[in-house]
Amino acid sequence: MKLSILSFACALAFSGAASAQITETVTPLTPVSPADQQIYNVRAAEQQIQANEQAVALEKARQAQQAAKAKAAAESRQAKARAKAAAEKKNKQEAAEAEAKAKQLKAEQYQDEMRQIELESKRLDLEAKRSNVQTQIELNKVRQQQAVETLQKDAAEAKQ
Repeated sequence: MKLSILSFACALAFSGAASAQITETVTPLTPVSPADQQIYNVRAAEQQIQANEQAVALEKARQAQQAAKAKAAAESRQAKARAKAAAEKKNKQEAAEAEAKAKQLKAEQYQDEMRQIELESKRLDLEAKRSNVQTQIELNKVRQQQAVETLQKDAAEAKQ
C-alpha cells in the first residue's frame, strides 16, 4: 500500500516537473512593458522554484522508493536466513532424536542379548545339575544292584 502511494506521488511529481519545464521554455510572443517583464520574470522565477521543489520532491520520492525496495530485500533476506536457521535447527534436532533413539535401541538390544545369555547360562546350569542327579541315580542303582548281588551271594554261601 505504501509502495502504491509512493508510486503515485512519484508520478504526480513527474507530471508537475514536466509541466514546470514546459512553462519555463514558453516565451511571450508580444513585446511587453518593463513592469510586465518584471511580473513575468517573478512568475518565471516562482515557476522555476516550484519546478526545483518538485524535482527535489521527486528525487526524495525516488530515494524513498529505492530505500523501501532495499528494506524489503533486506527483510526478505533476513526472513530466508531465519527460515534456513530454523530448518537447520529442526534437522539437527531430528538427527539428535534419531541418534538418541538408535542408542536406546542398541542398549535395549544389548540388554536383550544379556538376558538371553543369562537364560542360556541358567538352562545349562540346570541341565548340568539334572545330569549330575541322573548320574547319582545311576550310581545309586549300580550300588544297589551290587549290594543286592552281594547279599544274594552271601545268602547263597550261607546256605551251603
